[in-house]
Amino acid sequence: MHTLLGRIGAGLFQQAYVVEDFEGAQRGLRETMGCSPFVTLPPSDLDYDFRGGRTTCALDIGFARSGNVQIELIRPVRGTGLHSEFLASNGPGAHHLGFLVDDLDAENDAAHALGFANLQGATFGALRFCYLDTFDDLGLYVELVEDPTGLMMSLMPWRDAV
Repeated sequence: MHTLLGRIGAGLFQQAYVVEDFEGAQRGLRETMGCSPFVTLPPSDLDYDFRGGRTTCALDIGFARSGNVQIELIRPVRGTGLHSEFLASNGPGAHHLGFLVDDLDAENDAAHALGFANLQGATFGALRFCYLDTFDDLGLYVELVEDPTGLMMSLMPWRDAV
């Protein structure tokens, strides 16, 4: 795991949680972590690469900040994917750490060579991401995000300003 995090560690920007109670989790994280108010995206059915095939699912998603970290809340609404699997097998909790990378393909290939499979991913405009199977090593997943147009940074303009 050290080799993977040594490659991507400088890009850490996000801690994400999968939840059942979307509004309650927002209140709780604001009270316990001092998060900023959440910006939420309505669920819509989107297609993902998932475990070597394709899936469609809809997620409630919310973004806030705590210090210099983006906090993401994800609530599966319908369909099957990594988030609904996690909720069914583990209940609500910490799901992944997000890392910005310059070249998703190169980092995904390097992660695969280290034994970490790509479980789920998608492309939305220029933004591309994938979740690596680091659960046995870290107790959560690693998300790699390639964001050449700065979409994620537009959701967190405060980064590096703290």
